[in-house]
Amino acid sequence: MTNTIETLPTPSVVIYEDVVKRNCKLMHDRAISLGVDIRPHMKTHKTIEIGKFQTETINIKKIIVSTLSEARFFALSGQFKDILYTVPIVPTKLAAAAHIHSSIDVLHLMVDHPDHIKAMVEYRNQHLGALGNKKWSVFLKIDCGYHRAGADPELPSTIKLVEQLTKSLSDHFVFQGIYTHSGHSYKQTSPDGIAKIATSEATVAGNFAKKIRSLGYPCPIVSIGSTPVCCHLPNNLKDLGVTEIHPGNYVFYDLMQVELGNCKVDDVGVHVVSRVISVYPERNEMLVDAGSLALSSDPGCTHLPDRAPGFGIIVGDNNLRIVGVTQEIGKVSSVNGSPIDFNKYTIGSIVRIVPNHSCLTAAMFSNFNVLSTESTTQVKETWIPNKHW
Repeated sequence: MTNTIETLPTPSVVIYEDVVKRNCKLMHDRAISLGVDIRPHMKTHKTIEIGKFQTETINIKKIIVSTLSEARFFALSGQFKDILYTVPIVPTKLAAAAHIHSSIDVLHLMVDHPDHIKAMVEYRNQHLGALGNKKWSVFLKIDCGYHRAGADPELPSTIKLVEQLTKSLSDHFVFQGIYTHSGHSYKQTSPDGIAKIATSEATVAGNFAKKIRSLGYPCPIVSIGSTPVCCHLPNNLKDLGVTEIHPGNYVFYDLMQVELGNCKVDDVGVHVVSRVISVYPERNEMLVDAGSLALSSDPGCTHLPDRAPGFGIIVGDNNLRIVGVTQEIGKVSSVNGSPIDFNKYTIGSIVRIVPNHSCLTAAMFSNFNVLSTESTTQVKETWIPNKHW
């Protein structure tokens, strides 16, 4: 028997296919209009189906993953043969990376430290056959202001990394270019602030590429992005030196993206379906069976002024917010203090929740229930995301 929203076990996650497809097309069109390529990230959804939506209009289906398990999953599908693993590589993962690299056209790896390069050279010298006699394909990660991963573009030691990858150790490497990630865009308080980060990231990446080219080193690709930045890119992106963008969360969006001004609530392509498990009219609260293991414990954009605390909002009644979560329970309260309609929200009734952070929420579930549109209730199919590392 096919499920409907009313018959799904709760909590469950539902995906709106039309919204996801629209989000994918709009981001692709944005890249094309600015004269740059798009290398979409798979980490938000981890499914073959949405990966196809993200790349169906791209000649070379270049994708990004955050785990080697994801890389293996997408490689085994036979649909994706150019994959970038964006976490700086550690020596214990080189054997797995080599196996994937040898099985497809290319698995690109990320480096930002000389020890990454040393370990990759040592492995290749000892296990050349494991790579299918290929060289390692690498991107150099540059810090554009986020201060998480990435080499400092102002340091001479970063130029030395480029020299090793392109000259002195070039027998072992194919240097693809540089990569930045503007995670600090999530800490901005307005679209204007995000737009400034976008211009800054593009400038930092573009200038470093120009610098190393002026020194005689190649830099074919200059890749920037985060979903907030990719929603507010400068019109002169290509002139700044950028060749591609790499958004990820945009396929689903979420409450954080809405609150940051990157999308509207109707652009959110994923909801958590939950049921009211008890009501407390005397304190104007109710409980639902979606807690931290369904919504995650990410508190969202707590830095925004006047933003009510919480972990998601109730679809159709944005004044109702999940104000607290324990493992299996969410507490719902009225943000402005207006009375909750307990005739509408009876025990056992269904609610849909817009989560704070769709990447983490999606990771909580072993299957995605797919609806054609938000207005339909029939589950048309089930998609299975990749899990583990």
